[in-house]
Amino acid sequence: MRIGVILDKEITKDQRVLNEIKILESHGHEIHVLCPDLLNIGLSGNIGNIKIRRFKMSNRQREILFGIVNRFPLYNWIWQKQVRHFIAATRVEALHTHDLYMAKPVYMGNRKYHLPITLDLHENFPAAIQSYTWATTFPKSLLVVPKRWEKLEKKYLEYADNIVVLCHSFQEELKQKYSSLAKKRFVIYPNVPDVEELLQYDPLSITIPKQDFIMFYFGAIGVRRGLISCFEALKNLTPNYPDIKLLLIGPIDKGDRELFKSYMEDPRIREQIIYYKWKDLSEFPAFARQSAIGLSPLIKNPQHDSGIANKVYQYMLFETPVLVSDCTPQLELIEETGAGMVFRNEDVEDLIEKIIYLYQHPEERKHMGENGKKAVLEKYNSVEVGNALNAIY
Repeated sequence: MRIGVILDKEITKDQRVLNEIKILESHGHEIHVLCPDLLNIGLSGNIGNIKIRRFKMSNRQREILFGIVNRFPLYNWIWQKQVRHFIAATRVEALHTHDLYMAKPVYMGNRKYHLPITLDLHENFPAAIQSYTWATTFPKSLLVVPKRWEKLEKKYLEYADNIVVLCHSFQEELKQKYSSLAKKRFVIYPNVPDVEELLQYDPLSITIPKQDFIMFYFGAIGVRRGLISCFEALKNLTPNYPDIKLLLIGPIDKGDRELFKSYMEDPRIREQIIYYKWKDLSEFPAFARQSAIGLSPLIKNPQHDSGIANKVYQYMLFETPVLVSDCTPQLELIEETGAGMVFRNEDVEDLIEKIIYLYQHPEERKHMGENGKKAVLEKYNSVEVGNALNAIY
């Protein structure tokens, strides 16, 4: 089948979408991608057999137009036009679009063609946008109107024929919330890794003393990710455990930069923090192998109860025991696999207790790491879960 993948971000920067495309290609489908040219890469091109069509739009334009879409729907109008042209030019037979807010423009652009639409939910978007500092801070909140997405969610979900979610509990939540979705086809596709790709990367030399106990966090950094608890825990741990270090790799949310700067420059823990704004995914295995534990300390909320971040499965693949907060999907994964430990989100004392336990029990850490790798190789990888995704088509 000829499938049109529609994404409002740069395709080469979205690992989840690339993994899904690879799975669909492996089942014999022809993939065409429509996305904006946010990075000035060029309006057309290929990645292997994937045919990519981009249209002119800068990242700044996207941020502004998307931010005001609930007041001035120009962003949707632009996308409707692009979707119509895309379908006509590529003659795709089905559409697979990503993120809740893309459902309406894709549906409207598809009205003439009546192609089946798959809506791929990367998160619980109405909950997510209400946790973003940039969206909820006055006066931007007046333009963004984050709470309006709660009212739009049902309508946008109904635009789709198939709905892809990250976990079973989020699927059931949506079905219970909206009885009209009972006849929709749901597919569960977690943020699992492409094992073949990750295992091809060779370990690299990295400048982390092997004697240090490294707590590793990889990905976007912000208050909503629960990292404030990690900083507070580090303050308490450092006097007695000076070899415990916090390794952070990822960009800091714009609205949280000043707060994080104050923690990262705090003289009590400054020497205990290792920070890189960005590292390529190819370097992840080296950092994971040098780390004692992998962190996912998310604050529990409806957004974070909608799925598990890809970093958790990536830690597990490289035998790094995980320490996660008690967001439902994370808790269920650890209970099932024995790949690490769970602490009560935002409970600094409980986090400290779990860190000390893992610090003092290296053999248990080793066993947890082995459990995690086994679970990813046998179940939580793109090949195994990809069969459900392919079943849509």
